[in-house]
Amino acid sequence: MDHVLIVEDHEENRNLLKMLLEVNGYRVTAAGDGLEALAAARRVPPDVIVSDVLMPKMDGFALCGAWMQDTALRAIPFIFYSATYVRPEDEQFALALGAVRYMIKPQEAKVFLAELGAVLQQWAGRPAPAPAAPLDDATARAMHELALARKLEDKMLQLEAANRRLRESEAKYRRVYDSLQDVYIEASLDGTILEIGAQIAVLSKGQFKSENLIGTAVTALYADPVQGNAIWEAVKQRGRAIDMDVSFRNRDGSIVPCSVSATIVRGTDNEARIVATWRDISRRKQAELGSIGA
Repeated sequence: MDHVLIVEDHEENRNLLKMLLEVNGYRVTAAGDGLEALAAARRVPPDVIVSDVLMPKMDGFALCGAWMQDTALRAIPFIFYSATYVRPEDEQFALALGAVRYMIKPQEAKVFLAELGAVLQQWAGRPAPAPAAPLDDATARAMHELALARKLEDKMLQLEAANRRLRESEAKYRRVYDSLQDVYIEASLDGTILEIGAQIAVLSKGQFKSENLIGTAVTALYADPVQGNAIWEAVKQRGRAIDMDVSFRNRDGSIVPCSVSATIVRGTDNEARIVATWRDISRRKQAELGSIGA
């Protein structure tokens, strides 16, 4: 039974790989980083090692370098299996260190097992090949630092792409937010306005601006405080208030009939807040009065 040493710091990935190998007849030793792998291999040498690259304490490249400097271990073929170092330069560095295979995660199980079987068959009973041009310590260190720098560059590019997607998402949200006809309001549970849509200027006929209302009490918008209390009670009891009629008090004292819907949500900061929409229903009220007069 061939003995495989797997080196993987991610516990779930390590367990899945271990299970795959064991159900296919391999004996498996698992290690969480390069230092653990060296200690395990020196206690009980495996027939082959399969190692990740990105790991704490000692990464895969450093492990491979140490492996090839150990006269007992360097006869054991070294396979890289990585999802993070995927550039051709990373593979070239790995092979220069003395690895016999460089596989990119994820691989189909049958492909991975075929590659592993081919390595075991090819190198059974004889030492793994030495690097074509053995690396001196300075060169190996420089190539290792370049690999780390490439990884950092890749991470920065991924972060930049994620930030770009976030900005695009926020811009899309802002376009939708600004196109709403209703007035959107976010308020803390104590009734302080946290955000209010620019449409408040339309509802108030220019008498209110959103930036002037941030931090003020939402109750000041109600012509009758009883209406505000009724909405708050509905939200507390049922979790929401739907299309409740209220009167919006303008700065000059004029009244605008509105319909309010509100609910409690949690923001990205996990703080509960009230989200509400105010809709001008003046035309609807006028139509209702007209039908009654007719």
